Amino acid sequence: MKISQQRFDRSDIRQFNTLSVLNQICRKGALSRAQIASELGLTRATVSKITLDLLDASFLAETRLTEGGAGRPGMLLNLNAAYGCMVAVEIDLDRVSIAVADFSRTIFWREEKRLKPDASAGASLRSIAGLIDAALAAGAARQLRCLGIGVAWAGLVAHDEGLLVYGPSSGWKDIRLKTLWEDRFDVPVYVENEANAAAIACQHLDNHPQEADLIYLSLGSGLAAGLISEGRLLRGRMGFAGQVGHVPFSNNGITCSCGRKGCWVTEIGSAAVLRKLAGQGMPPLDDASCGKDPLQQVLEKALSREAAVWQVLIEVGQQLALGAAQLVHALNPATLVIGGRLGQLFKLVEAEMRESLDALALPGMLADFKFQVSASGEDPLFGCLAIVHDAVLNDPSNFTVETSKPSQ
Repeated sequence: MKISQQRFDRSDIRQFNTLSVLNQICRKGALSRAQIASELGLTRATVSKITLDLLDASFLAETRLTEGGAGRPGMLLNLNAAYGCMVAVEIDLDRVSIAVADFSRTIFWREEKRLKPDASAGASLRSIAGLIDAALAAGAARQLRCLGIGVAWAGLVAHDEGLLVYGPSSGWKDIRLKTLWEDRFDVPVYVENEANAAAIACQHLDNHPQEADLIYLSLGSGLAAGLISEGRLLRGRMGFAGQVGHVPFSNNGITCSCGRKGCWVTEIGSAAVLRKLAGQGMPPLDDASCGKDPLQQVLEKALSREAAVWQVLIEVGQQLALGAAQLVHALNPATLVIGGRLGQLFKLVEAEMRESLDALALPGMLADFKFQVSASGEDPLFGCLAIVHDAVLNDPSNFTVETSKPSQ
């Protein structure tokens, strides 16, 4: 868990130490007071005072006694799951996914609903709001107050304003989602580009903790990159950095949803995969006849080792590696993760993609370089939970206590 300390007066050592204690528990899970003191180089008395305040504020809960080790066992401290709940919403072109988690980031409710790609923004958002009502009800049933709603959207997002500026695939424009939903649900709303949210998730997950230089390529109906540079999300001048799906890639290519021809996404996105399968003679896939998403049908065919599907996956994987090599040359990341709705498909050809990338990139730039295809499909949702979680922890009013209770 990455916690910003810039909002606090740096001379206030107590605030700094409080954040450090929370940071340790967020990153490592349940710890004893002695373990926290050892990790941070603080005295046990200091840690005891800080954790007492955090227990009083219900941020932490005592769980169980430590096992093994020398000396008297101590109580383990962890985040208090009952402190509240967080709602994560991922809005894609043709579907919305929603999850609700407690404060320990354990998901206890989730739902997915298909959206009509040709529906208006207003109609789609009304449908999504109904699902959020159900999500909030699930939290209330557990007596958990909602701490915030995190939203990941595939398009240009003005992060601070919570404004959906433009969706190249959906056509949505200038929607003040933060204002709209904060008025509707009366909780804080945080809006982020879905690739940025997925990159944030990678920083919070065990496989890439605190990664300083990372690229997350989110690939589905669209394509965007979440860019982490020197530990910070790289947003660019207007906050729209990472729209790599619309860089020119193919001369005389097909027309993209953005209106231009030959964009990278037109060669590697979900529509490209289906188009190239049709070019191999495969009948059109739709979900009307069998009730299954077309990409799920492709995955099943790939797992059955159908030759035409594997040929297309390897071809598209090579085109994906070609563009990825350009990103490696431009940004010199330590880690490149490919995920999104096509993650499960391209996980099958991960080794072939890495081989292509090794052949395309300058050898010196791949020293200690990590390449991974994420098959989760839920990285943006986990990123939304992380965004809400961090916002709560970064607000000093949530846990600042003037004085600790005197010891009995």
